[in-house]
Amino acid sequence: QYFRDLYNLERVEALKGPNAMIFGRGGGGGVLNRVTKEAGFSPIRELSVQGGMFGHKRVMADLDQPLNRWAAFRMNTMFEDSGSFRRYGELKRYGVSPTLTLLPTRSTKVRVGYEYFHDGRRVDRGIPSFQGRPLDVDHRQFFGNPDVSNAKANVNLGSVIVEQQLGAWNLRNQTLFGNYDKFYENVLPGAVNAAATQVSLSGYNDATGRNNFFNQTDLVRSLKTGAIRHTVLTGLEVGRQVTDSFRNTGYFNNTATTLTVPISQSADFSPVTFRQSATDANNHVNTRVGATYFQDQMELSRFVQVVAGLRVDHFDQNVLNQRTNTKLRRIDNMVSPRAGLVVKPMQSLSVYGNYSVSYLPGSGDQFASLTATTQTLKPEKFQNYELGTKWDMGRGLSVSGAYYLLDRTNTTAPDPNNPTRIVQTGSQRSKGVELALNGRLTRAWTIAGGYAWQDAFISSRTSAALAGAKVPQVPRNSVSLWNHYRIAPRLGAGLGLIHQGEMFASIDNTVRIPNFTRADAALFYSLSERFRIQANCENLTDRKYIVNSHNNNNLTPGYARTLRVGVTARF
Repeated sequence: QYFRDLYNLERVEALKGPNAMIFGRGGGGGVLNRVTKEAGFSPIRELSVQGGMFGHKRVMADLDQPLNRWAAFRMNTMFEDSGSFRRYGELKRYGVSPTLTLLPTRSTKVRVGYEYFHDGRRVDRGIPSFQGRPLDVDHRQFFGNPDVSNAKANVNLGSVIVEQQLGAWNLRNQTLFGNYDKFYENVLPGAVNAAATQVSLSGYNDATGRNNFFNQTDLVRSLKTGAIRHTVLTGLEVGRQVTDSFRNTGYFNNTATTLTVPISQSADFSPVTFRQSATDANNHVNTRVGATYFQDQMELSRFVQVVAGLRVDHFDQNVLNQRTNTKLRRIDNMVSPRAGLVVKPMQSLSVYGNYSVSYLPGSGDQFASLTATTQTLKPEKFQNYELGTKWDMGRGLSVSGAYYLLDRTNTTAPDPNNPTRIVQTGSQRSKGVELALNGRLTRAWTIAGGYAWQDAFISSRTSAALAGAKVPQVPRNSVSLWNHYRIAPRLGAGLGLIHQGEMFASIDNTVRIPNFTRADAALFYSLSERFRIQANCENLTDRKYIVNSHNNNNLTPGYARTLRVGVTARF
């Protein structure tokens, strides 16, 4: 859990819904997959410089150089030193990402990559709530102690990808090494008193070190049996993850874990001492994973395709609680199927149905801890049913729509016959409709828009909430729309709208985050074939809104009206 940057990315893929067949255990609602840039055999020389309000300063470089006919080298770098519309806000990050592509034979491709990335920032937990709504204060106001509210992450990633054509089979082997060093420290707001004059503060820090090693091998082959065409995928994944985590509680003036301060003086600089309390983590976690999978994509005719696959995950986690010298272990073997049907009544129209499953082991989405209770729990199960369609209307314009039903089961709940015990009868259901429109309306006008209706609720009592409670941070309605219009051959303009419906801040459904609609705008001008200038204005109307929450009293204000200007040069 650290903030990624986009400087070395080719694209970001949104893989919606649970599908362990593709990306393994976890990710019950879907994942965001980052596809990094690789060295190619066409020279690139690109430099981008940005500046803007609130001290925004950023520079990026992308240099790609073929070395000869069988080798190419690419370097992506970035540096950012920025402030924030929020008081005391600051951010400094930098990254360097070299890649090397080798073609040792006609049938072999090797890609070697490395990234060093640093992200350091002021931790800002936002504003508290009052009487079920965000507290009515200046959205720039800081709550906590900025001197001890800082986070940093240092990341080293190395990868080697080998692609080899072996007769009719295509082999792809990927090895990933990752070293992560993260430190997080903050003093944050809590409850506001009944008169809305004082707020409670508390604090903690957390240090996490992690080393990852993963290797995945895929084999893909196209073949034909009778009139049916097959694309067969089979693969194997092995990996090891070692994590050390150490948490401290903050003590104000070295005595109390909470401090009450006037709201008018919510940025408080009282001395804070951090030390372990009786429940703070001091864990060493060793996780080993192994998986094998098989999928067959069958083309029964030019009108009908069927996809069927199965993945088996072996998840072995050993946890040493170094504070109590307690050892815990949990082994799970998870079987995740996937099935889909695609019907194409015409070349430009597809209708599909899909069923998929994922599991989340009891150690949570970061696989960082076990307790005597979670050690005994089966993994949570995510089952998704989806129906959808996509229509390519011509001229690059497409319309898509989907309806989904996602059930989360095996969550914990109080035992009705013994309140001191828990049972895994809790469940959650999410259902929704998504519509999207993307492409060119005219030769000058391009549009990208979407609408989502979502209903996520507790369908059977869990340890966190009664049946019927709404899942937090899930707005019933959300809309996004971006328009790009080419005014002249070198001049373009953009206008976007984002609407987010009302939602709850946490599972207890006591604090509501109001709906909002935000407008963004942009201007693009090409000075020449080599130089381009772009201006972006976020929150054009300076709308005051809350974008998301960490809990009922950590509500994150959206950015105030912000202007940024960037110049990109290609050589």
